[in-house]
Amino acid sequence: MGNAIIFFHALTPIHTGTGQAVDVIDLPVAREKVTGWPYIPGSSIKGVLRDAAEKGDKHKRAFGPETENAKESAGNLLFCDARLLCFPVRSFSGTFAWVTCPSAITRLSRDCAAAGLDGPPPFTLPENWEFASVITTPQTALRTQRQKNGNDVRIILEEYDLTPLEYDLTPLEENISKLADFIAGKVFSDSASREHFLKRFALVHDDMFSTLTETATEVVARIALDERKKVVKQGALWYEEAVPAEAIFVSPLINAERNPEDDLIADYLVKQRLSPVQIGGNASVGRGLVRIVLNGSELNGGQ
Repeated sequence: MGNAIIFFHALTPIHTGTGQAVDVIDLPVAREKVTGWPYIPGSSIKGVLRDAAEKGDKHKRAFGPETENAKESAGNLLFCDARLLCFPVRSFSGTFAWVTCPSAITRLSRDCAAAGLDGPPPFTLPENWEFASVITTPQTALRTQRQKNGNDVRIILEEYDLTPLEYDLTPLEENISKLADFIAGKVFSDSASREHFLKRFALVHDDMFSTLTETATEVVARIALDERKKVVKQGALWYEEAVPAEAIFVSPLINAERNPEDDLIADYLVKQRLSPVQIGGNASVGRGLVRIVLNGSELNGGQ
């Protein structure tokens, strides 16, 4: 197998916090410095998989020795940051949409190339591509009922009224369908889940994607009660941010050992019962439960 691409599908909201804040949100999620998009640090991924995987010689080769013996050698599996690929947002029709953007797809293509794997099918954006544009699959469920019966087709995501472009651009529609099929095939193993994804897939402008990832995350207020008085403790009110459930992240996994007779990924990691796993903070309140899918197969012990 050599290298691989790992997909992370959030079953519950994820809080991979930064531990600091300069805004009104006390505990924001970790975001990339350049894009501002949420991500899952590679150190978090390695840590939870290392803890969950079966111990032994292959575990040591894959993840390295225990911390007290860290000077002996490094692990041979290189876990990179998981980048945001599809971000779930509210939709006026279809309940919610999985939105992505050309830049996220370009990074997926680059990661696949780095891992030596086939990437998503190429596509070319139309000349009238702009901030309020959106492209969906032919079977989309994101149209409103009124608009399905009218000529002015619109798609409303969060508070944004977007213009779909697929209906008069057949070649583009076909290419986007292939792209959605590619992602669905990598993340979901059953046909019902793939169809569910295809109906809610939407490609939006890079700037729209950045706006949604900034404004459509979950922010909840949390408190701590004084057990005796049954009121909020002084200073015990804080706001936490989380990436919504259904978000899809992707990360390349590099095997530095490259032993064809004993592949650490094919012969060890894919046989581990690692999915679902908890990543990030607030595990006790159900945060951070994610499915892990490696090259199209969920890491659940081969079942």
